[in-house]
Amino acid sequence: MKIINKIRFRLALWFVGMVMLLHAADGALSLVVFESGLKRTMDVGLEDLIAEIQPVIEIDDGKPSLDVWAGHARQRKDLIRATVQLFDPEKHLIKEYGPHGVTRLARGTLKGEHGAVRSMFAPIEKDSVAMGYLQLQMPTDMYEDAINQFGVALIVLAPVVAVAVGICAYVFSGAAVKPIEKTMLMLRRFVADAGHELNTPVATIEACLETVQNPSKMGDISSELFQMMKRASERLRHLSKDLIVLARIEDPESELHRTEVDLREVVSTVVAEYEPLARTRQISIDMEHFCDASIEAHEESIYEIFNNLIDNAIKYSPDRGKVSVSAENREQLVIITVSDTGHGVPPACIDHIFDRFYRADDSRTSSVGGSGLGLSIVKAAVERHGGNIAVESVEGEGTTFMISLPAG
Repeated sequence: MKIINKIRFRLALWFVGMVMLLHAADGALSLVVFESGLKRTMDVGLEDLIAEIQPVIEIDDGKPSLDVWAGHARQRKDLIRATVQLFDPEKHLIKEYGPHGVTRLARGTLKGEHGAVRSMFAPIEKDSVAMGYLQLQMPTDMYEDAINQFGVALIVLAPVVAVAVGICAYVFSGAAVKPIEKTMLMLRRFVADAGHELNTPVATIEACLETVQNPSKMGDISSELFQMMKRASERLRHLSKDLIVLARIEDPESELHRTEVDLREVVSTVVAEYEPLARTRQISIDMEHFCDASIEAHEESIYEIFNNLIDNAIKYSPDRGKVSVSAENREQLVIITVSDTGHGVPPACIDHIFDRFYRADDSRTSSVGGSGLGLSIVKAAVERHGGNIAVESVEGEGTTFMISLPAG
C-alpha cells in the first residue's frame, strides 16, 4: 500500500532526523568535555612542573635565577617545548628560558606570536618575602590538533551513523506500521462490507418506491411491497443499532458503568424473549446446569453477549433442535457455554467467525437474516470485560461457544 510506505518512510526519516540531532548535540557536548579534559591535563602538568622548579630557584642579588637548573633542563625532553619565565615583584620579566612565550603574567590560554599557549604562574617567596613570580607556558597546538581530529571524526561518522540508523529505522518502522496497515485493511473491508450490507435493503426500498410511484404496475401486490419495505427498513434499523453498539463497546474512552450483574437473571431474560420463537420451531432451550453466578460488569453489554449467542443458536439449529446454556464457577472465573445442535461451522471458517460481516455460508445465512455483526459484538464485549471467548464446532453436530469472565 502506497500510503503505508509513505508513512513508513516518514517515520524512518523523522527517526533519522531526531537521532542525528541527538548525535550533533552529543558530539558538541563530547567536544566541550574533551577540550576541558585536555586543558585540565595541561594545567596539572604545569602545576607539577612549578612544584618541581620552585625549590631550585636561586636568589642572586635579590633577584630569582634558574641558570643552574636551566643547564640541566636542556637535556629533558618533557621541557623542550616549555617556556619558563621569571618576573620581579613588580611583574616585569627578568629572565626567560626555552622558546619565546607571552611576556606578561597571566593564567589560562594566551595568544602568542607563534600560536596559543597555556600559562600558569606562582609567587616566589623567601623568608615570607615576595621575590617575584615563576611562570610556565606550554604550546596548545598538540591538544588543538587532538580536538580538531575529534571533531573531524564526529563529522566523518555522521553520514555513516545516518545510513546505519536509516536502515534500522526503515526496518523497525515496518514493524511499527503493521498495526496501522492492519487497521486500514480492516477499515476498508469494514466500509466495503457495510456498504454491501446497506445496499440490499436500500435497493429493495428504492424498487418498492418506484413501483408505488407507478400505480398501473402495482395491481394487487401493494401489501407485498409494503412488507418488503418493512423488512428492508427493519434490516437497516438492526444494522445501524449493531454498528452503534459495537462502536460503543470497542471505544476504549467510552465509559461503561459497571454494577454487580446476576448472570442467571440476565440469561433467563434473554431466554424468555426467545422462547416464543423457539417454540414455533420446537427448539428446546435448556438452562438446567446454569449455576448462580455474578460479575462486575456493564449489564447492557452482558445482555448483548447472550442475546446474540442465543439468537445465533436458534437461527442455526434445525427444527426440534436443542440449545443449552450452562455456567459454572471455576476459581476466580465464571465459565459460560452456549451450545446448539445446528449444522456446525466448517473448520476453515472458525478463525473468521468473529470478523465483522463474515458469513460462513452466504447461501445459508442469507435466509436467517442478521447484520453479520453479532459475534463481533460478543467478542468485543467479552474482551472489554477482561474475558476470553472460544468456539468449538463439529459439522453436522453443532457449535459450542465458551466464555470466561472474571467473577465478581
